[in-house]
Amino acid sequence: MGSTSVFAGYLNFSDGDDFTFFPLPTAWDPGLNTARVGGFPAPGAASWSVMGPTLSASPGDPHSGSTTSDLTALYAGGVDEITTIGLTLDKWAAVSGFTNLGMVADSGVDIGAPEASGGHLGDIRVGAIFIDGTVGPNVLAHAFQPGTEAIFGPGGTIAGDMHFDDSNIWSDGGGGGTIDFHTVALHELGHALGLGHSAVAGSVMEATYAGPRRALHADDIAGITAIYGALPVTAVPEPGTVLLLGIGVFGMFGYGLLRRKQVQNLKS
Repeated sequence: MGSTSVFAGYLNFSDGDDFTFFPLPTAWDPGLNTARVGGFPAPGAASWSVMGPTLSASPGDPHSGSTTSDLTALYAGGVDEITTIGLTLDKWAAVSGFTNLGMVADSGVDIGAPEASGGHLGDIRVGAIFIDGTVGPNVLAHAFQPGTEAIFGPGGTIAGDMHFDDSNIWSDGGGGGTIDFHTVALHELGHALGLGHSAVAGSVMEATYAGPRRALHADDIAGITAIYGALPVTAVPEPGTVLLLGIGVFGMFGYGLLRRKQVQNLKS
């Protein structure tokens, strides 16, 4: 692989007093397969897809020698894995100028495959694969910062991708010693959108998993809006405009009723 994007795992990393960016700050631009270096804040957008099983990692990738498994088989019951990815990405979009372009059909090519073969479909590819097991550091999942081949060179399509360790025990909720998939997905998508870790206790982007944490913290929101800007405000008509519009509509209906009465009087 060439000069690829940096990835961050959910455990054993902390930097600064609040939200951080990757050493080379990148973000998604509006449109498919478009990204930028810096230029914060500005709107952005990304699509996402789910990688199927038996896909290989490119040489030099941290998963080299492993293959993906079925993401939809990580747990049973509750809100499924694919729905959860969409819901958690929507949470980031709901507080910033980022747009979730939705799920697209995955290209079905190996991790970090060339763009020419479809390695960029979707912008954020989500998969399950062995990372480090349940002992030692026990990295639950990791994700790569936004980017494209144009930014990172060969292998750069891995930018934005996120991987869940299939050797951990997952669930929708995190009860009974299991790991809450929703919480980890929300965290990893923060990385996939350009955020590093945060040292603020209680934030979603805090480096260490401490049980279910499904609501974005003020620090998380400050970080994502620093990259993509604030959520666009939808213009609301002034009260006087609404009143005039209502009078106009009533006038039209009233005129119709009056005309019908006049016609009836002429006929009688």
